Amino acid sequence: MLEIAGATPRDRGIDRGRQVAAVVREHWPVHLGLFALAGWSEQEVREHALASLDALGAWWPDGRDEILGVAEGAGVEPWIAAALGARTELLVAKGGPDAHAARECTILATVAPAAAAQVWDWHRELADAWHAQQVRGGPLAFAGITEHGIGAKVGMNEAGVGVLLAILSHTDDRPGGVPVHSVLHRVLAEAETADAAVAIAASAPVTSSSVLTIVGPTAAGGRTVVAIELSPAGSERVSPEPDRAGQQWLPRTNHFLSERLAAGSRTFRGDPDSDDRLRLLRERIDARAGLDPVRAASDLVPMLRTAPGAELGDICCVARPEQPFGRAWQTLATVAIDERGLTITEGSPLERPRPALHVPLPR
Repeated sequence: MLEIAGATPRDRGIDRGRQVAAVVREHWPVHLGLFALAGWSEQEVREHALASLDALGAWWPDGRDEILGVAEGAGVEPWIAAALGARTELLVAKGGPDAHAARECTILATVAPAAAAQVWDWHRELADAWHAQQVRGGPLAFAGITEHGIGAKVGMNEAGVGVLLAILSHTDDRPGGVPVHSVLHRVLAEAETADAAVAIAASAPVTSSSVLTIVGPTAAGGRTVVAIELSPAGSERVSPEPDRAGQQWLPRTNHFLSERLAAGSRTFRGDPDSDDRLRLLRERIDARAGLDPVRAASDLVPMLRTAPGAELGDICCVARPEQPFGRAWQTLATVAIDERGLTITEGSPLERPRPALHVPLPR
C-alpha cells in the first residue's frame, strides 16, 4: 500500500514518482518490449505518448499536471511517464489484442444489492509492477490498485463511488487520445455519484475502447451499479440482464454488448475466450437464480473462480512456463466493491484463502 498525498496535482505526482521510481526504471524495458510486440518503435511510442498527454491536458489539466509530476519525481522524461499512463492506447491500437490471443479481465456485478467484483489479468512479466494505494489531497480521497507510475486503475473514493475496468477493442482504436486510466483517475478523484461518474467517462475523447462498471450512490440516496462502454465511435450505457428471479446482473468480459458499438468490434479475433467467459457467467447466474441471493460483493468472487481448462472459459488466468514474453497472462488481483467498501486480494479466486486488504467506506 502506497500513501500518495499532495496539495496540488503536481505535488501528488512528484510524491508518487519518488515512491515508484525504482520500479518504473526496472520495468520500463518490459513496457518497451510490449510496445514493440504491438508494432511501435520507441520514437513512435514517444510521439503517441506526448499526443495523449496533450489530449489529456485539454480534457483534464489536473491529470496532465500529475503525470508531469510523476516524471519529475521519478527522474524520467515526461514522455515515459505519459507512455505508462497511455499504455492501453499504445497496446490496443496497432497490434495489441489482435497480435496474439489475450486473456483479459472479467467483471460480475449486481444492481441490488449494488455490488461488483473483478479479476485483473495482466502480463506475467509485470507481476511486480503494481500496488495498492490510498490517495489524498485532491477533491476526493480514494483507494484502489494501480500500476507503478499510473495515477489510478480500479478503486473506490470517499464518496462511495467505485469503478472496475475491462478492455474492449474496436476497429477505430488508435493512440493519442485521453488515456482510459486517466478517465478512471478522474472518476475516482471527482465523482460523487454513479451518474456523475458516467458523465465524466462519457465526456472523455478516448481513442481506445473499454467498459467501466461503476458502483456508487444515486442522487436519491440509494446505491446502484451502471456500466458504460467507451470507444472512439462514442459511448453507450449497457442495460442490466435480469435472471429468472428478477435480480439484475451486469456480467462483463471483453467484447461490446452495445449493438451500435459492436458493429466495429474486433475483440473476437484476439480473444476468442471472451464469448465463452460471458456464457459461463450467464450459466452461473442462471444456476443461482432464486436459490442463494447475493448479499455482498464477496458472494460474487466465487462465481469468478475457474480452474484452467476445466470450464467453458478461463476466467482465472494461470501463466504457463512455456508461454513466451507478452503471451503469458496471469490474474494478478481480485477486487470487490460494495456498500461496505473496497477489498483487494492479491492473485485470483483460485488462490484463496489469501490475505486481503479491506478499505471501509467512510460513514
